[in-house]
Amino acid sequence: MNIHATTGADDNTVRAPGEQLREKIKAREPYHFKLKQGPDAHGAIRAMCPASGPCPSVNCARHDRLHPQAHTTMPARVINLDAPQLRTAHAAARPTIHNPDAERLAPPPADALPPACVGGSFTVPADSEAADWRLAKYRQDVHYLHTSWLNAYRPIRSHNEGANGRLKSGTLDIGNPKHRPAHGQVAQAFLLAVMLTVANLRILETWLTEHAGPDELTDADYDATGPLPPLSTPATAAPADGPGRHPPPRPS
Repeated sequence: MNIHATTGADDNTVRAPGEQLREKIKAREPYHFKLKQGPDAHGAIRAMCPASGPCPSVNCARHDRLHPQAHTTMPARVINLDAPQLRTAHAAARPTIHNPDAERLAPPPADALPPACVGGSFTVPADSEAADWRLAKYRQDVHYLHTSWLNAYRPIRSHNEGANGRLKSGTLDIGNPKHRPAHGQVAQAFLLAVMLTVANLRILETWLTEHAGPDELTDADYDATGPLPPLSTPATAAPADGPGRHPPPRPS
């Protein structure tokens, strides 16, 4: 089934989904919760059942039982079979949610059903720190292995892998225990923080050098304390006097 299409997917499948998997991912779209209301001041959104609203994407017998007025007030209309948009919007063209057989024989009370079924919509918090944190897992702004997810995932992964390569190679090599000889978890954490700071400074220095060149940097490339000193500069070097300017030599 499409709901288990990505269960147990390995790294190769995530990197390059096959045609069959892409079709199953696309078949999930009608079942996604729809956005009813955008984020509020706290970042929470209102999600709506896919069978609710004026343009439902699925058929659901449970929704029809709990909200009969949503279907009795709709006038009958003739569908033009030559119009693709009208054909796909018809109820006969929508997928159907199959409820358990026991529910058809003995429908459960409303308080035993999910909020999305009873009210048609529910609030999804921005993160798990909210009071109703159990609903935060339904917050999927980008659906897994969907085209939008792949477009967001690939550059992020490429950036992370590149950063890991910088940190674990060369003279820095944060994975080498010989570069952190201190004992104790606290000392190790402080040393690692210092090493990561040095790595970030090297990345910034490389970016500035590649984009402007060491002799073409302007005052806009410096902060209020002066230019970023190269890593080869000793720590006892004279401080900068203004943006990018060193003080004149002192008389002997």
